[in-house]
Amino acid sequence: MSDRVDTVVRGTLVNVHTGTLEDGAVAIDDGVIVALDERPAEREIEAEYIAPGLIDAHMHVESSMVTLPRYGAAVVPRGVTSVIHDPHEIANVCGAAGVRAVIEDAEHTPLKARFTVPSSVPASGLQDAGATLDPDAVAELLDAPDVVALGEVMNVPGVVAGDSTVHAKIDAARERGLPVDGHMPRVRGADLHEAARYLDSDHESITLDEARAKADVGLRVYLREGSSSKNLADLLGLVEAVGSRWLSLCTDDRDVTDLTEHGGVDFAVAKAIGEGVDPVTAVQLATINTAESYDLPFGRLRPGSPADLVLLSDLDSWTVEHVLIDGVLDPTTDREKPPSSTVPTDTVSFDPVDGADLAIEATGGDGPVAVRAIDAIGGLQTARLETEVPRSEGVLRPDTDEDVLSLAVIERHGAGGGVGRGFVHGLGLDRGAVGSTVAHDAHNVVVAGTSHEAMARIANHLREIGGGVAAYDPESGAADAEEDGMTALSLPVAGLMSDEPLETVAEEFGAVEDAAREIGLDHDGGIMELSFLSLEVIPELRLTNNGLVDVVSMEYVDAVVE
Repeated sequence: MSDRVDTVVRGTLVNVHTGTLEDGAVAIDDGVIVALDERPAEREIEAEYIAPGLIDAHMHVESSMVTLPRYGAAVVPRGVTSVIHDPHEIANVCGAAGVRAVIEDAEHTPLKARFTVPSSVPASGLQDAGATLDPDAVAELLDAPDVVALGEVMNVPGVVAGDSTVHAKIDAARERGLPVDGHMPRVRGADLHEAARYLDSDHESITLDEARAKADVGLRVYLREGSSSKNLADLLGLVEAVGSRWLSLCTDDRDVTDLTEHGGVDFAVAKAIGEGVDPVTAVQLATINTAESYDLPFGRLRPGSPADLVLLSDLDSWTVEHVLIDGVLDPTTDREKPPSSTVPTDTVSFDPVDGADLAIEATGGDGPVAVRAIDAIGGLQTARLETEVPRSEGVLRPDTDEDVLSLAVIERHGAGGGVGRGFVHGLGLDRGAVGSTVAHDAHNVVVAGTSHEAMARIANHLREIGGGVAAYDPESGAADAEEDGMTALSLPVAGLMSDEPLETVAEEFGAVEDAAREIGLDHDGGIMELSFLSLEVIPELRLTNNGLVDVVSMEYVDAVVE
């Protein structure tokens, strides 16, 4: 007891075990908390507040458009010391090899990434992804380093119906003593009760009533504050309604702009406090609650736990002065550039397209034709819309006066798959086109525009640069320039991410967003709203590379109303 320790930190302790604030000290030796008490130390640090490092309960690093080491460099200085990462997007493009490559990437950041094994690859049989993870592949990955759970199970109808493939994956997790994450938007009644027999958590609630129903059946409810879905304020009433200890904070999807300007799950903690949640409770939501969900040793101030600490000058605003991970002070400072990711970079493969490839043919004379269109209402949600579009020269055309754009999804994994064609309402373009190879969950190429020719130009450019996001303005630049009017962010790592520094990616993504706004994009979700228009597991209409999907019935429907 008399030996000197490495470090003593003094300040007001945020005790997430008891939910209290108390003056004290944390003694650290060899990267571990050895006492919550004074000890002779080689280094002494004073802080106003000492909190456990934050844990993001559910996220996909791919949504940030940067690799895991770059993500860590962004969030660790903000007090985020761990994330529960579901590499679902990488898996849909690159399969098990991609998942293992992301786990290797985690070796190059002090951020403690823990992984859930993607359970729904592909998300459904209605779209062609780049890979499939069958039960055997899932079982092998569950034994990989730092895996803590089976990732979000999207096929809830399969869970309820007893689908053998889905249940084989769940059983593999249970055999290893691991929890199973859920994905249950709008699941209610008897289906919710049946799903709760097999799933442990959910992050898809958008209303307080929905979240309360899930808590009532014993699910851990993750309150989400991401870039596409900002549900936290609407769900915080759950803290008073059911108590906080079965609730956690997560980001799910956080784009590079939000990450740069506002951070990760630390933003959710600060927002919860700003909305009136007790500061210690807010910290519990992003530390010990999540740690207990996944049986993690960190996320608390306790002798024997890793010394992952956040030193704050102000708790109410979550103002971070220093961070320790395994006792190392500010571990991202002066860190060397990480090596390039080993995730594949040759994942965008399809034959060049022209405008005719992306148009819906329609026989008959010129005039209006009734169609089903995706109504992009935001927050990952879509609605059904029946409207009319003009027909001329044998094809259906977009109607920019009514904010109805042509939409296409092109299979890009080299399987020679089809092209889905349809329409979308609510993006607001008045000229040009926008496109992306980030297109949940299969990540094919999705393009929307005011003309099929503009859409083809975007698609072919994304093919040439190996993936990314782009906006095309036909009225910009010199007419004979090959790149005329094209603003793009290259995302060559699986067509989803960049190895470049966060600031570089954020600047280039901002340029694409600016270019998209210049051609009329006025959706609150920005250009990334495009990436969810093919997500065929969240209601109501979506477009896949095989056609328009009614998500409620999980069947294809014709874009033309007969």
